[in-house]
Formats: sequence, structure tokens, C-alpha cells
Amino acid sequence: MLKLQQVLGVMRKMRSEIELSEPQFGELTDLFGISSLVIDNEGAISSINDTAADMLGFKVQELLGTLLMRLVVDGERALNHLLRQGPKSSGFEPFDMVLHGRSGRKSAVFVVPVPIDQVDGAPCSIMLMLTEKAKRQASSHTLQHSEQELQQFANRLIVAHEVELKRVSSELHDGIGQVLAMIKFMVEDASRRLKQGKVQEGAHILDETVQRLRDAMDDVRRLSSELRPSTLDDLGLLPTVEGHCRKYEDAYDNIKLERHLNVEEAEIPAHLKSEIFRIIQEAMNNAAKHACASTVAVSMLSDHGNLILGVQDNGIGFDAKQFTGGHIGQQGIGLRSMRERAESTGGFFAIKSSPGSGTTVEVRWKLHSVVMRGAANGMQSN
Repeated sequence: MLKLQQVLGVMRKMRSEIELSEPQFGELTDLFGISSLVIDNEGAISSINDTAADMLGFKVQELLGTLLMRLVVDGERALNHLLRQGPKSSGFEPFDMVLHGRSGRKSAVFVVPVPIDQVDGAPCSIMLMLTEKAKRQASSHTLQHSEQELQQFANRLIVAHEVELKRVSSELHDGIGQVLAMIKFMVEDASRRLKQGKVQEGAHILDETVQRLRDAMDDVRRLSSELRPSTLDDLGLLPTVEGHCRKYEDAYDNIKLERHLNVEEAEIPAHLKSEIFRIIQEAMNNAAKHACASTVAVSMLSDHGNLILGVQDNGIGFDAKQFTGGHIGQQGIGLRSMRERAESTGGFFAIKSSPGSGTTVEVRWKLHSVVMRGAANGMQSN
């Protein structure tokens, strides 16, 4: 019904501001992909657009002057009621109707009547906008399915957010909190020894306290980097990815890492950078921990208006069909996270894998569309 509502809104505005001929109204509804025809007060078709004529299997000229009632299989009563009301009525109600075309094919349609062509304030004909019920039901089903997916996605985001909050809380309490408690005890111990004149012992404890403070600072930097690397804002995505690759090579010296970052920093929209980095992190982590890969290749390029990200490994692979069904255990959580990060930013996510053939993760963003989306939200690419 969304398209019909759009057309009705446009027509109401046009009727109050400009005068359009019947063919012009037909062209307008053609633009929206909606079948429309105009009948006079006798029910004869005075105008019909190409979309409606194609639905019935006729050419436009063949239907001009034809009584619409001759094409009606079911819905004569509703159409007769409409004609009895006359074009001057303003209380038209939508109704269902079945029409037959040239080949005998029947089209069940939902009809929205609209009075048009005002002359001295009195409408003299009626436009009927027709939506095939099968398409309408399919659109409704698609909309409901999309709404369900959106709700599930929102629920998963909430759960993921809660899990992340619990993880940060645990890190603060069990990690940094414990270190700070130890530092407090050590400072108190050093102060007591200094007051007792045990300067050397107090100084030794203070030296150890300084090292504990360094450890706490390192934990804070690590936690902060996990939440959002500061280099993304300070240096940009490409230096951040390069830095992560160096750490990856140090941690996994048995993996040969290749990077092909053939894109300029300015080409990457700012609101995508964090998501791209997290996808790269997750894909590389999967290659090392789950795929048992010996080679990992990270690529990023701009091609014909597309920003393309790829992470490929030569690991053990898996049945990618199971990813759709969500039956691949803990690894599936990371894959789903990557997909949701990609699709929530307007990207297209694809994964290719089969047992023994490695895994390829690819994400494509329409560069112009994501830049426009970012600008609409008050964000701009660097």
C-alpha cells in the first residue's frame, strides 16, 4: 500500500495546484509502476496507462472507449455502486475486483478510486489505481519478513551490547580493579616502612608500585583499543589496519600475511571505518584460531563506485551452507557479527568456503550510496 499512498499524496497536491490531463495522470502512475485507468460517468475507459494495458494483455488504443464492466469477472456490484455514486462523490472506498485479459488470464486487483479532472470544482471522471493482489500479498509478506529480520537484528544488537558491557565490567573489576587495589596496599606499606625509617625497603616497594602502575596503564590502553582504536581517529583506517597486521604477524609467526590495500584513505567514508576494522579483525582471528591457515590475505580496493573488502585464507574451510542455517557453533557467532556489521552499514556480505578449500570473506559497499547515507546523518568521509 505504500506506493498507492505515495501516488494519492502526490495527486492530492497536484489537484490543488495544477491541472493535468488524463494521459498525464497515467504517465504519473506509470512512474510509480502502478496500473491505472480513467473511466467516465458511464464506466467507459477514457484513459489507461501502459502498465494497466500490459497487465490485461492489450495495447492502450484497444481499450480506449471500452466499458470496464466488460472486463470484470468478479466485482460488478462494487463497480456499479461506484458508478451510481457518480464522479461528484468524495466518499470513494477501495474495493476488490477480478478482471480478465485478452488471453483469458484473470487478474485479482485491489482498486483505489480517485476523482480527477476538476471542472469548476466538480470532478467529471474517476481514476482507478489497480494493484494485483498476488503482488500486494507478496509485498506484504516481504515487508513482514523484513520487519521480523530487523527486530531480530535489533535484539541481537541489544544482546551483543549487554555481553560487551559485562566483558568490560569484568575486565575493570577483575583486571584493572585488582591491580589498583594492590597498588593501594603497596603504597600504604611503603608509607608505613618510610615512617619507621626503613627507607630502603620503602623505596623498593615504591619501585615495584611504579611497575604495577605501568601494567594498569597498559590494561587501560588495551581495553580502550578493543572498544575503539584511537588510531582510527588520529591516523585513519589504513594505518590502523597496518598496525594490526604487524601485531598479527608477531602473534602468529607461522602465518604468512599478505595485504593489498589499494584504496586511498579519503575514499573510505568515516562511518564505515570502525566496522571495516572490526570485520578485518574477526576474519583474521577466525583464520588463525578456527581455520588453521598458513596464509591470510587482506585486500581493500575501490572499483567502479564500489568499496570492496576481502579476507582470504587457505585453511581447512567449512560448509558455508551451514552459515545460512546458523549451525556452525562458536565460529558462527563471529561470522554473523561480520554480516550484521556489513549489512547494517549498507554493505553486501558474502562468504565462500567448503571443507579443505579455505575461506573467503568479501564485503561490498556502494561507495556513493554510503557516502550519501553518511552525509545525510551529518557524517562525511575524511
